[in-house]
Parts: sequence; structure tokens; C-alpha cells
Amino acid sequence: MSAIRAVTFDFWNTLVSETGGSDTRLASWLGSLETHGHQVEQPVLERAMTDLWGWFTARWEGNEVVAPDELARQTLAFLEVEPAPALLEEMIASLHDGHDPDTMQVSPGIGDTLERLRSAGVRVGIICDVGFTPATTLRRYLDHHGLLEHFDAWSFSDEVGCYKPDLRMFRHAAGSLGLPGDSGFAHVGDLRRTDIAGARGAGWTSVRYSGWYDDRTELPDADEVIADHADLVTVLGID
Repeated sequence: MSAIRAVTFDFWNTLVSETGGSDTRLASWLGSLETHGHQVEQPVLERAMTDLWGWFTARWEGNEVVAPDELARQTLAFLEVEPAPALLEEMIASLHDGHDPDTMQVSPGIGDTLERLRSAGVRVGIICDVGFTPATTLRRYLDHHGLLEHFDAWSFSDEVGCYKPDLRMFRHAAGSLGLPGDSGFAHVGDLRRTDIAGARGAGWTSVRYSGWYDDRTELPDADEVIADHADLVTVLGID
């Protein structure tokens, strides 16, 4: 393993785990629909949001980046509700507003680990596939929990224009971190299809974090697997 000069992290289920967030969005969208004259029962919207996740997942796996306005429009299509501009605007704003940051659980020990990396002179970044919550809002979550200041660069899919494991995400991160060459990089994430395959394809050291979600799919695994972020500096050989 080359001496590690930079470490990037996935966001969801690596840095942060979301709890209670879907209920917040559900309530917001129900309110907007009612305000604009559409009496949609909660189970009906829940079913539409489940369909929306399946619709989004197909595009995520196909490397087709989806914007918040498309998510709102598709939800209304599932509900067979006319996408009136004012209603769309409110639903899109809800996606940008996100959830209460206090409903987000920060991964245990991540703050101390980020401090140890920075103290060792290691550059630190994020490589994140954005789902329903835009990058600007994800940065706000990190800032709320006192983590944003630890990162030198960010590569969010809605800003780069593709999803992992597309190598453009990893090349963008390397360039944003300002480090020459193509060795000495490591990426930490929870998913084999995106995080591990992308890191391996880029020639980076791959680390799978299983603390929130233990991906057991039959795909090549990471160089290292950790369940505790406190173990990261050890497995990467960082003093």
C-alpha cells in the first residue's frame, strides 16, 4: 500500500445515518398538496414515495443524475396530480430545506478520526452520490454537527454530474484535493457497487465501513473492512 496522502468518505451510512427524515418530507409534501387543493391520503403518498425511490434507484444504477425538480415532478406523476408551478416550487423547496439536522445521527468516532487524519497531514474529502437531498443541504448537515471544517474538498454527484463508481467522481475528488499523481488515495464507503468498485477502478485503497450497513452483496469486497472509524488510521498505516 502506498503512503496515504488523502482519504475520501462517502456520506450516507458512512459519515451520517438518516433517521426520521422521510417522515419530515412526507408531512411537508402532504401539507403542500393540501394547500394547493389536492386531498391525498397519507398511504397514497407513501406508496408514491416508495415508487419514487424505485424510479430514482433505476437512474442511480444507470448513472443518470436526477435533479430535485425531476423528483417532485415524478412524484406528482405517480399521484396523477397536475404539476402546477406553485406546487412544484414548494415540493422542490422542501427537498432543498432537507430535514432537521438533529434527526441525523453522526457515525460514532468520526470526528476524532477526521481530526487524526488532518493532524497527520492527510487531505480529507467527500465523494457522495446525492439522493433526494442536494449537496448544499448535506454540507449544512455536516456544518450543524461540527464536521464540515474537517474537509478539504467535496465531490457530490449533483455537482460533478455522475454517480459512483464512475471514475469521473474519483478524478474530480483527486483534483479538488490538489494532490498530483494517482497514488496514495483511499476511499471509505459502505457500498460495494459504488464505493468499493469505484475506488478499486481508480486504483485507490478501498475501505468498506460496516458500522451502519454491512453490504453482503456478491461483489468484490474492499481491501479493508472496518466497523469502527477509530480503526481507520491503523488499517491505512497512518501514524
